[in-house]
Amino acid sequence: MQEFDLIVIGGGSAGLKAARTAGRLGRKVALAEERELGGECFWAGCVPTKAMVRAAQVWHLVRRSHEFGMQVDIQRAEFADAMAYKRSVLRRVAGDGPADGGLSKLGAMYYPVRASFEGPHEVRVGTEVIRGKQIIVATGTVPAIPPIPGLEAAGYITNREAVDLDTLPRRLVVLGAGPIGLEFAQIFRRFGAEVTVVETAAQILPREDDEIAALSAGFLRAEGIRLLTNSAATRVTRAEDGAKRVEIQTGEAIETVDCDEILVATGRRSALNGLNIEASGAAFDARCIKVDHYLRTTVPHIWAAGDIVGGYLFTHVASYEGKLAALNAFAHTPEPFDHRVVPRCTYLDPEVASIGLTATEARKNGTSVVTHTFSFENLDRAILHGEAHGLVKLVVDELDGQILGGHLTGPDASSIIAELAICMKHHLPISAIADTMHAYPSFPEAVEAAALSTPDFRGQVDGAMS
Repeated sequence: MQEFDLIVIGGGSAGLKAARTAGRLGRKVALAEERELGGECFWAGCVPTKAMVRAAQVWHLVRRSHEFGMQVDIQRAEFADAMAYKRSVLRRVAGDGPADGGLSKLGAMYYPVRASFEGPHEVRVGTEVIRGKQIIVATGTVPAIPPIPGLEAAGYITNREAVDLDTLPRRLVVLGAGPIGLEFAQIFRRFGAEVTVVETAAQILPREDDEIAALSAGFLRAEGIRLLTNSAATRVTRAEDGAKRVEIQTGEAIETVDCDEILVATGRRSALNGLNIEASGAAFDARCIKVDHYLRTTVPHIWAAGDIVGGYLFTHVASYEGKLAALNAFAHTPEPFDHRVVPRCTYLDPEVASIGLTATEARKNGTSVVTHTFSFENLDRAILHGEAHGLVKLVVDELDGQILGGHLTGPDASSIIAELAICMKHHLPISAIADTMHAYPSFPEAVEAAALSTPDFRGQVDGAMS
């Protein structure tokens, strides 16, 4: 039986990062992954969807060209061509690297098969059983399908199928108004689909600041997307014409919506099927494997990282956790995961980004806070780009000026959030932003303006036209 310093189960963002980190430390590493290396993000999430987001954004901008003084003759956008673009850029991002993701160069063994536990230290990879002194589980998650009567029989798609469609559904019902559901809703709407989104919570993007979520809802409704909150799909049937008929309950009212396709985006569950996790002795439930702040499971030599541990299901979090778990597995003094500084981005147009606590969450913790806000409507760069909509909201400790959270919807929000992440990571107060020169005209000036608490901020030309 071969023995390894570390066995990694799962080859997504967390697993690959863990294996590469341990390999660079000179450890003997094995990684098992039954699907393509790269995981959900690379093949059915972040990478393909952002290409689709960009294609839809360009088409939307073309239709607005008259606002910039141009008349464009393009009459329609072909969804199939946009998906061909997605495939081409996905190949470019994937590159022409080795099939094992470079693991062999680090001396790591790659098993392109399903792995399952045979015991606390033993892992079956195909027909072979190997032993690991340390083990990291990074198998990720799969879509959680709600038990709606008739849904299975009528058929549905998840993000995995949505990124490979070549034909645009004329009518689409999206179940779930989180980041995945809303990104697809806007993509398909911009290419001409009629879209209805059903969300059981009181607002879209339930984990976001309520004011930011309300603004995003307004932007989406302005594009013709129907958003039904405090609502639930209760039954799915087939209409006489073959359409899928979704019964939706909102309060006491019940309506039916006919559609050509149903996109399920109601959350994720742990990918444990076939892993035989029981044999490891590690505690788990349907949503995640249980870990402590160091990413250690209830079995001291078994760790878990990425989406499989729950929390924030983002690629950058998974990659960070994969590295941390690998380092902690061989460290004399392990480091805890800092949940305080996790950027969260939703790639709508305009984008949504956040970090840290909302004001409501901070006050529930007993902290006295103040909020600083600034609207993109008053930002020169946003006005010049025809994107003068959105908001920056900073949540600040009233006593020491520490930034506890930042919440944005607006142009380039996913990039702007990095400034807040750096400040929060290094415990820099809000004055650090207010006192720092920002380029003019630029989108990050919106954060500077919020820090300065000046609603009439005019950047570097402040007062020049007064």
